[in-house]
Amino acid sequence: MKKFTVLLVGTPNSGKSTIFNLLSGSNRKVSNYAGVTVDTGVSEVKSNKMNPDVNVSIVDLPGIYNLSPVSIDEAITTGTILGENRQIPQYDLLALVLDINKLENTLFLILNLQKVVQKKIVLIINKADSAKLYDYIDWKLLQSELNVNILITSAVNDSSEKIDNFIRNELKDLIPVEFTNGNLTILQKNLELFPFEISKNKINLIANQSQIYQEIESLQKESRALIKKVTIKNRTGNLSSSLKIDHYLTHPLWGTLFFILVFYLIFHSIYTFAVPVMDLIDGGVGSVSTFLEGYLPDNAFKSLLLDGVIAGVGGVIVFLPQIMILFFLLNILEQTGYLSRAAFLTDKLFSVFGLSGKAFVPYLSGFACSIPAIMATRTIADKKERLATLITIPLITCSARLPVYVLLIGTFIPEKTYLGFFNSQALMFFFLYFLGSVAALIIAKLFRLSYFKGKSQSFFIEMPFYQVPSLKTALKQSLSKGKVFLKNAGTIIFTLSLIIWALSSYPKIDEAEKLNLSPEAVAALQLEKSMLGRIGKVIEPVLTPLGYDWKMGVGLLVAFGARELFVSALGTIYALGDVDENSRTLQERLLHDPHFNMATAISLLIFFVFACQCMSTLGIVRRETDSWKIPLLMFTYMTILAYTGAYLAKVILT
Repeated sequence: MKKFTVLLVGTPNSGKSTIFNLLSGSNRKVSNYAGVTVDTGVSEVKSNKMNPDVNVSIVDLPGIYNLSPVSIDEAITTGTILGENRQIPQYDLLALVLDINKLENTLFLILNLQKVVQKKIVLIINKADSAKLYDYIDWKLLQSELNVNILITSAVNDSSEKIDNFIRNELKDLIPVEFTNGNLTILQKNLELFPFEISKNKINLIANQSQIYQEIESLQKESRALIKKVTIKNRTGNLSSSLKIDHYLTHPLWGTLFFILVFYLIFHSIYTFAVPVMDLIDGGVGSVSTFLEGYLPDNAFKSLLLDGVIAGVGGVIVFLPQIMILFFLLNILEQTGYLSRAAFLTDKLFSVFGLSGKAFVPYLSGFACSIPAIMATRTIADKKERLATLITIPLITCSARLPVYVLLIGTFIPEKTYLGFFNSQALMFFFLYFLGSVAALIIAKLFRLSYFKGKSQSFFIEMPFYQVPSLKTALKQSLSKGKVFLKNAGTIIFTLSLIIWALSSYPKIDEAEKLNLSPEAVAALQLEKSMLGRIGKVIEPVLTPLGYDWKMGVGLLVAFGARELFVSALGTIYALGDVDENSRTLQERLLHDPHFNMATAISLLIFFVFACQCMSTLGIVRRETDSWKIPLLMFTYMTILAYTGAYLAKVILT
C-alpha cells in the first residue's frame, strides 16, 4: 500500500479547515506539543475506503500570512513545512488554500513557499461561490506563471470528491523531498516560539526585523505585478461593499456603540444559553450520585466514587457549555470579518497598558470563564505580552464568582434606590466587575514595566472582506475547543478535585461522635475534624485581621476547587445540607453569626475579586505555559493583592 501525507496550508479564514472537514469527515485529531495545544488536525481521507491501494492522510495546519512566524500557531505551521515537526516528520504534497476575495493580498504566500520548499505545491482557490471569478482572472495564465496546478472550488457548495480527486491526481509523479538551505529568514527572538528544535541549516536568524519587512515587501511587489498581468478587468465590488460597511463599524462613535452592542449580546448569550445547560449537567451529575447512593454500601469507596470521582467529573464538564458557546460565537464573528474590526477599535485603549488589540478577546472571554480566555491568548504573537495578558485574566470577574456575590450582597447590602433608578445592590455588582477589570489592566501594565518588560509590537491586522458565516464550521470549531479542554485541562482539574476530596474526608470521625446527629450535622462535624478543617483552624490567625474565623477559612479553601463551592461549603459548615446562594436559611445563619457583618462581607467580596480561587485556572495556565512557574507567580501576587484589598476594606469600613 502506498501512503501519502498532504499538508493543508493557508491564510486565516480561507476555508482551509472546511476543506479538511470535507475530506476527512469527523476523524479529526488535535496535536499537542510541550506546553501548548495547537489546532493541528490530522486525519485519513475518507475516500481511502474506496482506494485500498493508496492511503492519503491530511494535516490541517494553523493559518499563516507568511513564513516568518510571530505566534506559536504560526511557528507550528512554519516548522512543519520545513520538515522539523517530529509529529509530522515528512509529507509528500503541500496544498495551499487561498480565498479568492483576498487573492491580491495573499498570493505572495505561494511565492514565499516556492523559495523555501522544493517539492510539489498545488494551489486551491476557495470561495468560488462569492465572486464572479472567470470574468476577472486569466486562470490558465496564472497557472502557467506560477508553474503550479490550480483548483478553483467552493468548500461550501462543491462536493468533497472534486477536491479529493484533484489531490489524488497531484500525488502522482512526486519529486523527492528536499529543502533549500538557509532560505527562510526568522527573527532570533521568535525562535523560542517553536515547540520543537529547528535545524540551523534551514533558516537564517537575524536580529533586525527590517530585513523581514524588505523580503515581504519584495514578495508583495512580485505578487502585485503577477496579479496585474493575469487580471482581465478590475474587481472592486467586495472591496467597495466592505469599505462602505467599515465607514460605520470602525467609526469612533458608531463603531464603538455597535461594538458594545455586539459583545453585550455575546456576554448575554453566554449566560442565557449556557446557564440552563450547566444547571442540567449539574442536575444530571447530582442524579447519578443520588441513584448510586441508594445501592452502594456506606464506606470509603462510596465516598471516593460519589464525592471524589463523580463530583470531580462534574466539576470538569460543567464548564463545557460556556466554552463551546463562547468559541461558537467568536468563530461566527471571525468568519464575518468583524473580529478584526473589534481588535482594531480596542487597540488604542489596550496600548496604554502595554498590550495590543489582540488582548481584547481573551479579556472579554474572561467574563464568562478564565479557562477559555487563557486558551484564547495563543493568538498574541509576543510571548511577554501574552504572559502579561494570561496572568491577569483571572482578575476579570467570571461567572463562578456570581453565587458568592449574590449570597453576600443579598444578605448584607440593604436594597435601596438612589435618584429613582440606581439600585444599591446592582451598584455593588457593577463596582465589583469594574474593580476587577480595571485591576487587570493596571496589573498588566505593571508587569509590562517589570517582569514581562517589553515594548508593545506594532499592531498589524488584516481587514478581511465581510462575508456570511458558516454555522457548520462554527459548530465544528466549538466542538474542537471543547475536546481540547476536556483532554488537557480536564485531567488536571479532576486530579485536584480528588485531592480536595481527600483533604475534606480524612481523618474520619468516630462512630460515637455521630450518635443522635442529623446527616447534615455529621457532614458539618466531618468537615471540621478533617484535614481541611484543621488547616482552616491553623490559618485562622492569618485570617483574623480580616475578620474571618476558621469557618470562612474552610470556605475559602474549598472554594479553591471552584469559587461557587464557597456557598455549599458554608451550607455544610452550618449543618444546613444542600443550599444555594438564594437560601434564606443560610442568609439568616450568616446574619446571626457574630463574625459576619457588612464590613466582613465587603472585605470577603474584595477578597474574591482579587484572589485566584480556582484550581481549574491554575491547571490550564500550567498546561499552556508548560511550567508551574507562571501559575505560582499568578497565585502569589493575586493572594497578596486579595489579602491587602480585603484588609483595607475591613479597616476602612470598621
